Amino acid sequence: MKMSPDTGFAAHASRRARLAGRLGNAVAIVPTAPERIRNRDAHYPYRYDSYFYYLTGFREPEAVLVLAGGERPQSILFCREKNAEREIWDGFRFGPAAAREAFGFDAAYCIDELDARMPDLLADRPAVQVHLGADAAWDARVLGWINVVRSRARSGVAAPTDIHDLHAVVDEMRLIKDDQELALMRRAGAISGAAHRLAMQATRPGVAEYEIEAVLQHEFRRQGAQAPAYTPIVAG
Repeated sequence: MKMSPDTGFAAHASRRARLAGRLGNAVAIVPTAPERIRNRDAHYPYRYDSYFYYLTGFREPEAVLVLAGGERPQSILFCREKNAEREIWDGFRFGPAAAREAFGFDAAYCIDELDARMPDLLADRPAVQVHLGADAAWDARVLGWINVVRSRARSGVAAPTDIHDLHAVVDEMRLIKDDQELALMRRAGAISGAAHRLAMQATRPGVAEYEIEAVLQHEFRRQGAQAPAYTPIVAG
């Protein structure tokens, strides 16, 4: 669904504030989903991580949200730099400066700076809220940052001693829908209903299943939906 900056992104910022209020002095780390290669240099259509999107509204790949709790909560986005040449091939990129302004983050940096900055962001924090177990490479990266902080112990720096599952906290938040979510759900339902009515009208002897599916997909996109929630099942 389409979303305007003055309505959608304010809702995401509100969710970040609510989550920060539940972190204590911990730090939450939320990566988006990686891109997947289909064949050679062609990718599958990109789908961001749902937890990351819930908290950011940011749809680009190669991005990580860091949310620091405490008396002065801070939301930090790491994302791709602006690159005019790559944008010709891959599409528009916000870049850190524009993303910070558009989405309401306290700070934003290039994703290439993530490994260098994370140990400082974790220093003297009692705990980390992160989802582990889905990606071994990501798990190792998070543990690597913690180990860097541990190596500074002689300098009086304390490393996080606890790791908690972030999904459990965010799942509880997502149970209660805010006004923006309710509006999107109602709009998605209206689009789905209209598309299914058109598909039924197009159904007759001699019409192939893929043609009916095309009617569904066309109406979804024509009315502004980004993608179906699931792959359409059209069978006779």
